[in-house]
Amino acid sequence: MSFFGKIDFNTLSDTDRAIYHYLSSNSDKVPYMRVREIATESHTSSSSVMRFIRKIGYESFSDFRKEFRGDDSIVTGQYSLSFPTLTPEQFTRNLQDKLQIIAEKIIECDNVILFGIGNSGYVCDYIARRLAILGCNAFAMTDATYPISTKLKNTADNMVIPVSVSGMTTEILEIVSGLTKEEDMTIVAVTSDASSSLSNMADYVLDYRVERYRINHHDDLTSQIPCIFLLESLTNIVASLER
Repeated sequence: MSFFGKIDFNTLSDTDRAIYHYLSSNSDKVPYMRVREIATESHTSSSSVMRFIRKIGYESFSDFRKEFRGDDSIVTGQYSLSFPTLTPEQFTRNLQDKLQIIAEKIIECDNVILFGIGNSGYVCDYIARRLAILGCNAFAMTDATYPISTKLKNTADNMVIPVSVSGMTTEILEIVSGLTKEEDMTIVAVTSDASSSLSNMADYVLDYRVERYRINHHDDLTSQIPCIFLLESLTNIVASLER
Protein backbone atom coordinates (compact mmCIF):
# COMPACT_ATOMS: atom_id res chain seq x y z
CA MET A 1 0.00 0.00 0.00
CA SER A 2 1.47 3.29 -1.08
CA PHE A 3 0.33 5.21 1.98
CA PHE A 4 2.89 3.33 4.15
CA GLY A 5 5.71 5.24 2.50
CA LYS A 6 4.21 8.51 3.71
CA ILE A 7 4.44 7.65 7.39
CA ASP A 8 7.06 8.88 9.83
CA PHE A 9 6.41 6.62 12.82
CA ASN A 10 8.24 8.97 15.16
CA THR A 11 5.49 11.57 14.70
CA LEU A 12 2.57 9.23 15.42
CA SER A 13 0.58 9.42 18.64
CA ASP A 14 -0.95 6.36 20.31
CA THR A 15 -4.25 7.19 18.60
CA ASP A 16 -2.50 7.49 15.23
CA ARG A 17 -0.88 4.10 15.73
CA ALA A 18 -4.25 2.51 16.53
CA ILE A 19 -5.65 3.88 13.27
CA TYR A 20 -2.56 2.79 11.34
CA HIS A 21 -2.73 -0.77 12.68
CA TYR A 22 -6.44 -1.02 11.82
CA LEU A 23 -5.87 0.23 8.26
CA SER A 24 -2.91 -2.07 7.66
CA SER A 25 -4.76 -5.11 9.03
CA ASN A 26 -8.01 -4.48 7.15
CA SER A 27 -6.82 -3.22 3.79
CA ASP A 28 -9.44 -5.24 1.93
CA LYS A 29 -12.27 -3.41 3.74
CA VAL A 30 -10.96 0.17 3.91
CA PRO A 31 -11.71 1.17 0.26
CA TYR A 32 -15.39 0.60 0.98
CA MET A 33 -15.66 2.13 4.45
CA ARG A 34 -16.71 5.56 5.71
CA VAL A 35 -14.63 7.66 8.10
CA ARG A 36 -17.07 6.95 10.92
CA GLU A 37 -16.82 3.18 10.36
CA ILE A 38 -13.01 3.27 10.48
CA ALA A 39 -13.18 5.33 13.68
CA THR A 40 -15.58 2.86 15.29
CA GLU A 41 -13.55 -0.20 14.32
CA SER A 42 -10.24 1.36 15.45
CA HIS A 43 -11.81 2.62 18.71
CA THR A 44 -10.95 6.22 17.89
CA SER A 45 -12.96 9.19 16.59
CA SER A 46 -13.79 10.51 13.12
CA SER A 47 -11.75 13.65 13.78
CA SER A 48 -8.74 11.50 14.78
CA VAL A 49 -9.03 9.50 11.55
CA MET A 50 -9.12 12.69 9.49
CA ARG A 51 -6.11 14.15 11.34
CA PHE A 52 -4.17 10.95 10.66
CA ILE A 53 -5.05 11.02 6.95
CA ARG A 54 -3.90 14.64 6.65
CA LYS A 55 -0.76 13.86 8.63
CA ILE A 56 0.32 11.28 6.04
CA GLY A 57 -0.17 13.76 3.20
CA TYR A 58 -3.76 13.54 1.93
CA GLU A 59 -6.03 16.57 1.65
CA SER A 60 -9.23 14.56 1.93
CA PHE A 61 -10.56 11.14 2.81
CA SER A 62 -11.69 10.72 -0.79
CA ASP A 63 -8.13 11.15 -2.06
CA PHE A 64 -6.86 8.64 0.49
CA ARG A 65 -9.53 6.06 -0.32
CA LYS A 66 -9.04 6.55 -4.07
CA GLU A 67 -5.33 5.72 -3.78
CA PHE A 68 -6.16 2.75 -1.55
CA ARG A 69 -8.60 1.45 -4.17
CA GLY A 70 -6.01 1.90 -6.90
CA ASP A 71 -3.62 -0.58 -5.27
CA ASP A 72 -4.52 -3.84 -7.03
CA SER A 73 -2.05 -5.86 -4.98
CA ILE A 74 -4.28 -5.38 -1.94
CA VAL A 75 -7.81 -4.95 -3.25
CA THR A 76 -7.78 -7.75 -5.83
CA GLY A 77 -5.27 -10.02 -4.16
CA GLN A 78 -2.68 -9.60 -6.92
CA TYR A 79 0.87 -9.12 -5.67
CA SER A 80 2.94 -6.36 -7.25
CA LEU A 81 5.91 -7.80 -9.14
CA SER A 82 7.98 -4.63 -8.86
CA PHE A 83 11.32 -5.38 -7.18
CA PRO A 84 11.51 -3.92 -3.66
CA THR A 85 14.42 -1.58 -3.09
CA LEU A 86 16.09 -0.39 0.10
CA THR A 87 16.32 3.27 1.07
CA PRO A 88 18.01 4.98 4.04
CA GLU A 89 14.59 6.21 5.19
CA GLN A 90 13.62 2.63 6.05
CA PHE A 91 16.13 2.48 8.91
CA THR A 92 17.08 4.52 11.96
CA ARG A 93 19.89 7.05 11.64
CA ASN A 94 22.06 5.47 14.34
CA LEU A 95 21.81 2.01 12.75
CA GLN A 96 25.55 1.49 12.30
CA ASP A 97 26.31 2.29 15.94
CA LYS A 98 23.52 0.00 17.11
CA LEU A 99 24.70 -2.88 14.92
CA GLN A 100 28.25 -2.45 16.23
CA ILE A 101 27.11 -2.66 19.86
CA ILE A 102 24.99 -5.77 19.22
CA ALA A 103 27.78 -7.45 17.20
CA GLU A 104 30.24 -6.94 20.05
CA LYS A 105 27.75 -8.52 22.46
CA ILE A 106 27.32 -11.51 20.11
CA ILE A 107 31.05 -12.13 20.29
CA GLU A 108 30.80 -12.33 24.08
CA CYS A 109 27.71 -14.59 24.14
CA ASP A 110 27.82 -18.31 24.80
CA ASN A 111 24.57 -18.87 22.90
CA VAL A 112 22.72 -16.89 20.22
CA ILE A 113 19.17 -18.01 19.46
CA LEU A 114 17.22 -16.55 16.54
CA PHE A 115 13.49 -17.06 17.03
CA GLY A 116 10.86 -16.65 14.33
CA ILE A 117 7.73 -18.28 12.94
CA GLY A 118 6.63 -18.66 9.32
CA ASN A 119 8.63 -16.56 6.86
CA SER A 120 10.58 -15.05 9.75
CA GLY A 121 11.61 -18.55 10.75
CA TYR A 122 13.30 -19.12 7.39
CA VAL A 123 15.24 -15.88 7.88
CA CYS A 124 16.33 -17.13 11.31
CA ASP A 125 17.61 -20.40 9.81
CA TYR A 126 19.68 -18.48 7.28
CA ILE A 127 21.20 -16.00 9.74
CA ALA A 128 21.91 -18.68 12.38
CA ARG A 129 23.87 -20.59 9.74
CA ARG A 130 25.91 -17.49 8.89
CA LEU A 131 26.74 -16.93 12.55
CA ALA A 132 27.66 -20.60 12.99
CA ILE A 133 30.07 -20.34 10.06
CA LEU A 134 31.71 -17.46 11.93
CA GLY A 135 32.21 -19.67 14.99
CA CYS A 136 29.26 -18.49 17.07
CA ASN A 137 27.17 -21.02 18.96
CA ALA A 138 24.01 -19.95 17.13
CA PHE A 139 20.86 -21.82 16.21
CA ALA A 140 17.37 -21.01 14.93
CA MET A 141 14.23 -21.75 16.88
CA THR A 142 11.08 -21.92 14.75
CA ASP A 143 8.92 -24.01 17.09
CA ALA A 144 7.12 -21.99 19.77
CA THR A 145 6.81 -25.12 21.93
CA TYR A 146 10.56 -25.73 22.05
CA PRO A 147 11.76 -25.87 25.71
CA ILE A 148 14.20 -23.00 25.33
CA SER A 149 14.18 -22.00 29.01
CA THR A 150 15.17 -25.53 30.03
CA LYS A 151 17.89 -25.69 27.39
CA LEU A 152 19.44 -22.46 28.67
CA LYS A 153 18.88 -23.23 32.36
CA ASN A 154 22.53 -23.69 33.32
CA THR A 155 24.07 -21.29 30.82
CA ALA A 156 25.09 -17.65 30.93
CA ASP A 157 25.63 -14.77 28.51
CA ASN A 158 22.79 -15.67 26.15
CA MET A 159 21.22 -13.61 23.38
CA VAL A 160 17.80 -14.19 21.84
CA ILE A 161 16.95 -12.42 18.58
CA PRO A 162 13.17 -12.64 17.99
CA VAL A 163 12.19 -11.78 14.42
CA SER A 164 8.64 -10.59 13.73
CA VAL A 165 7.41 -8.16 11.07
CA SER A 166 4.51 -6.94 13.21
CA GLY A 167 6.17 -7.36 16.59
CA MET A 168 2.82 -8.64 17.82
CA THR A 169 2.97 -12.39 17.14
CA THR A 170 1.40 -14.02 20.19
CA GLU A 171 3.65 -17.08 20.33
CA ILE A 172 6.79 -14.97 20.12
CA LEU A 173 5.59 -12.51 22.76
CA GLU A 174 4.85 -15.34 25.19
CA ILE A 175 8.32 -16.87 24.81
CA VAL A 176 10.17 -13.55 24.99
CA SER A 177 8.16 -12.45 28.00
CA GLY A 178 9.42 -15.48 29.91
CA LEU A 179 13.01 -14.99 28.76
CA THR A 180 13.18 -11.38 29.94
CA LYS A 181 13.14 -12.71 33.51
CA GLU A 182 16.28 -14.77 32.95
CA GLU A 183 19.67 -13.51 34.12
CA ASP A 184 22.44 -12.84 31.61
CA MET A 185 19.89 -12.63 28.80
CA THR A 186 19.98 -10.01 26.04
CA ILE A 187 16.92 -9.56 23.82
CA VAL A 188 17.38 -8.02 20.37
CA ALA A 189 14.06 -7.50 18.55
CA VAL A 190 13.98 -7.31 14.75
CA THR A 191 10.65 -5.84 13.65
CA SER A 192 8.99 -3.26 11.42
CA ASP A 193 7.23 -1.65 14.40
CA ALA A 194 9.49 0.10 16.90
CA SER A 195 6.55 0.65 19.25
CA SER A 196 5.26 -2.93 19.23
CA SER A 197 4.94 -5.15 22.29
CA LEU A 198 8.02 -7.08 21.18
CA SER A 199 10.06 -3.88 20.92
CA ASN A 200 9.00 -2.84 24.41
CA MET A 201 10.35 -6.11 25.84
CA ALA A 202 13.73 -5.87 24.09
CA ASP A 203 17.05 -4.49 25.23
CA TYR A 204 17.83 -3.47 21.65
CA VAL A 205 15.54 -2.96 18.65
CA LEU A 206 16.56 -3.27 15.01
CA ASP A 207 13.53 -1.74 13.33
CA TYR A 208 12.74 -1.03 9.71
CA ARG A 209 9.86 0.16 7.59
CA VAL A 210 8.22 -2.01 4.99
CA GLU A 211 4.93 -2.23 3.13
CA ARG A 212 2.94 -5.19 4.33
CA TYR A 213 1.35 -7.34 1.65
CA ARG A 214 -1.29 -9.96 2.35
CA ILE A 215 -3.54 -11.84 -0.04
CA ASN A 216 -6.53 -14.02 0.83
CA HIS A 217 -6.48 -12.29 4.23
CA HIS A 218 -3.91 -14.63 5.76
CA ASP A 219 -1.20 -15.29 3.14
CA ASP A 220 1.77 -13.05 3.84
CA LEU A 221 3.85 -11.75 0.92
CA THR A 222 5.58 -8.97 2.85
CA SER A 223 9.18 -8.54 1.70
CA GLN A 224 11.82 -9.87 4.08
CA ILE A 225 14.58 -7.94 2.28
CA PRO A 226 14.85 -5.12 4.89
CA CYS A 227 14.99 -7.69 7.69
CA ILE A 228 17.64 -9.77 5.90
CA PHE A 229 19.63 -6.62 5.17
CA LEU A 230 19.74 -5.75 8.88
CA LEU A 231 20.74 -9.24 9.98
CA GLU A 232 23.28 -9.75 7.20
CA SER A 233 24.83 -6.40 8.11
CA LEU A 234 25.01 -7.57 11.70
CA THR A 235 26.75 -10.81 10.76
CA ASN A 236 29.18 -8.91 8.53
CA ILE A 237 30.23 -6.79 11.49
CA VAL A 238 30.62 -9.95 13.59
CA ALA A 239 32.86 -11.33 10.84
CA SER A 240 35.01 -8.20 10.90
CA LEU A 241 35.41 -8.47 14.69
CA GLU A 242 36.41 -12.13 14.45
CA ARG A 243 39.29 -11.47 12.06
